[in-house]
Amino acid sequence: MNGSFFGGVCALLYFLIFQLGGMLLAACFLQNERRYVRVILGSAAGSVLLMWLPALWAFPFGFSMAAHLAALLTLMAFVGAAVFLRRPSLRCSGKTISAFVRTEWSLCVPFLLWIVFAGLTLHSFRYQNGEIWSSQCTYGDMSMHFGFITSIAEQKTFPPSYSILPNTKLSYPFLSDSISSSLYLLGAPLQFAYFLPMLFAGAQVFFGAWIFLSRWLRDTAKAVLAMVLFFLNGGFGFAYFLTKLQSGIENFTRIFTEFYETPTNLVGENIRWVNVIVDILIPQRASLFGWAVLFPLLYLLYRAVYERCTSYFLPAGIFAGAMVMIHTHSFLALGLICGVWLFFALCRRVFPEETGKTLRTAKRVSAVLLALPVLVQLLIPDTFPRDSAVFLVLVLLTAAVFLTVLAVLLVLAVRRGFGAQLLRTWGVFLFVVLLLAVPQLLTWTFTQTASESFVRGWYNWGNLQDSYLWFYLVNLGVFGIFVLPALFTADRRSFTVSSPAVVIWFICEFVVFQPNTYDNNKLLYVAYLLLCPLIASYLVDMYRRLKGLPARRVMAGALLVACTLSAVLTIARESVAGYCLYGKGQLAAAEYVSENTEPTDTILTDMRHNNEIAALTGRNIVCGSPSYVYFHGLDYTQREADIERMFHDPRENLSLFQQYGVDYVMVSAFETDNCSANETELAALFTCVYDENGIRLYQVPEL
Repeated sequence: MNGSFFGGVCALLYFLIFQLGGMLLAACFLQNERRYVRVILGSAAGSVLLMWLPALWAFPFGFSMAAHLAALLTLMAFVGAAVFLRRPSLRCSGKTISAFVRTEWSLCVPFLLWIVFAGLTLHSFRYQNGEIWSSQCTYGDMSMHFGFITSIAEQKTFPPSYSILPNTKLSYPFLSDSISSSLYLLGAPLQFAYFLPMLFAGAQVFFGAWIFLSRWLRDTAKAVLAMVLFFLNGGFGFAYFLTKLQSGIENFTRIFTEFYETPTNLVGENIRWVNVIVDILIPQRASLFGWAVLFPLLYLLYRAVYERCTSYFLPAGIFAGAMVMIHTHSFLALGLICGVWLFFALCRRVFPEETGKTLRTAKRVSAVLLALPVLVQLLIPDTFPRDSAVFLVLVLLTAAVFLTVLAVLLVLAVRRGFGAQLLRTWGVFLFVVLLLAVPQLLTWTFTQTASESFVRGWYNWGNLQDSYLWFYLVNLGVFGIFVLPALFTADRRSFTVSSPAVVIWFICEFVVFQPNTYDNNKLLYVAYLLLCPLIASYLVDMYRRLKGLPARRVMAGALLVACTLSAVLTIARESVAGYCLYGKGQLAAAEYVSENTEPTDTILTDMRHNNEIAALTGRNIVCGSPSYVYFHGLDYTQREADIERMFHDPRENLSLFQQYGVDYVMVSAFETDNCSANETELAALFTCVYDENGIRLYQVPEL
């Protein structure tokens, strides 16, 4: 659990070798790109390789040192062959560096955003007075990710199982955690293994978004504003904290003192559009690592589709195919983006002289798709319940129409002689994606999402109480005011690039893809990313048209404050938040378990979310927190009832101890308060092997 300095050094070197390997591969196959772009894309490739190569070798060898050695040798073989065949230029002079600093000063924008992210990330998991403390945003999810990291490394079985629901295949996109498991296995302390990949992934997100947006917009001011709108997002939630100031500042200061009462996450007032940095990137590792792949990938695809760099379809396909078990939501969003971009690519070939009509038609269809959720609100709840299957049918019928039109366009394009070109571009991309993604989908994703709690009809995802338009106006703020005029006045290229956002938004308003309806925002934020450049272009163009107006700078400043104030206050709150996740006694017990039990042992505890056994030791527990297992679509009701029986009446339920393979029983204040643990009977039946700080561990003999 504690790791060592030497182990940390080995893990760091192993990690950096993969980063360097990814950058060398980017230098080999993306030689026309600028050096810093190759570094960004190569860093993302290095992380993907570190997630996937040990996992592939883990099938025959388990998640072991042998698998990681094989992964390292495989990387070296790939890089050696690429360098020998492509012979990249790696020279970089001092003059080049100074010129780069002068010409690429705008890179300070993603760098400063990364600094904010890095500071909050380091603050989110820290040792304080011999205890583990978290920040506000990580108090809920971090223990789950600890459990994935430690159990994969400790138990070494592959494919891995849930340590919080033993003998159940881990179908959550676990590669975002296994990258840290690799470092933990090599001897790095848990804190270091947790942080290091996150810090690099954060850089890949910010710089990946920058190269995509700046390439698309080709205007530094617009790209900067698009970055600000996306990463410092927030609506008008700050207004709820500025009332009653004449009576005191308590209503405002509760932002910094209460648990989850921030201007971007205020459930009582139906503020649900959380800040990207604080409530997506830091606590949700799958989203972080998914975007670390998706954003650089969007750059590659944009270059391939809109700038006709046909050789980019192959690396884009590899990136896309690897994404399923990194972040399934990002893979789904990418599929929708590619479908719409392919539609417009076919239209350009089939109707080359009617691009104006195609654009007008596409905008009309987009208007219909955006209007439908507003109109449907009039039918709820009088005609349809919010969870009606009618909404799922509506989306499926719309998808069928779209796929039919796409198929017709494809046939027409082939007849016009574009078949070979499509095969070399989109055909290569689709083939590689399917080759890599289908095995993942069949092995993990489809087995989990077959549950009825996953894909189902549901209207307006996270809106708890407000009318449709008011919900989005308050949550999106300035963005919500300008999105429609920006979208429908956009030029052809900007509209076609951003139009997948309309499709994603339409689908997410009528269908949810997981038990937690709130998680639809993982798709919606990708749509939001595609819309932010349109808003930025619209606002910058408006500012420039107002040249000569004395008050334009004041107006622009006020608008910028309105856009970012909620985010700034949320970030400020996160920077001072602190909650004890594991106390000294829990850490001591976890250390004893790590040193004196087998990695595959099962320990009976209560179902608290901050469970030191599951999180810090990698051992199995009979059942974890419902806030984890339920939202993964797993049935835990029988285990929950059996845990109560084993604690309350252990003598009469010895068969359950055998059924669940229980090796140890932990009794602390949690088990006493939550499960009414009958410790007198437990002590009579089993041997106490640990008794410190009010925590006792009983060893269960073979029954």
